[in-house]
Amino acid sequence: MQTEFEPRNPNYDSAVRDSFSRQPYMADIGARIDLIDPGVCELSLGLRPGLTQQHGFFHGGLVAALADSAAGYACYSLFPENSTILTTEFKVNFLNPSQGARLRARGRVLKTGKTLFVCQADVYSDGDSGEKHCLTGLFTMMCLMGKSDALNLGREVVST
Repeated sequence: MQTEFEPRNPNYDSAVRDSFSRQPYMADIGARIDLIDPGVCELSLGLRPGLTQQHGFFHGGLVAALADSAAGYACYSLFPENSTILTTEFKVNFLNPSQGARLRARGRVLKTGKTLFVCQADVYSDGDSGEKHCLTGLFTMMCLMGKSDALNLGREVVST
């Protein structure tokens, strides 16, 4: 897939995959990376118990989180080395119930800046009646220079 953006880190693919592998939430829900290109990221996950709301649809918070990660990693693929990413704002619209066997989120960069990047993410559900567009959103991401993406910010994770 050809994009209009040039990554500032020649090792963007491994940087994105390494960062993604350190996200316990993405691991817990079973999300995986399907595609990384400069300015583009596609994630997917399959339906399993614990990911739905009371009507059997994928939970809306999970759908939004998958879109947020796809948008974030689309941006992060363009960031320089020795930087990390934070979401500063997002707005999503749910277009259809997220039902089916699988979700696929596609994030793509719309505009780059020195510090702020703007992305779009769309989520589709695959079900018996085919693919349905279930969420679209606009995301603003911040590039934090001089910060390791592996930084834990000194917080201890407590399990219950």
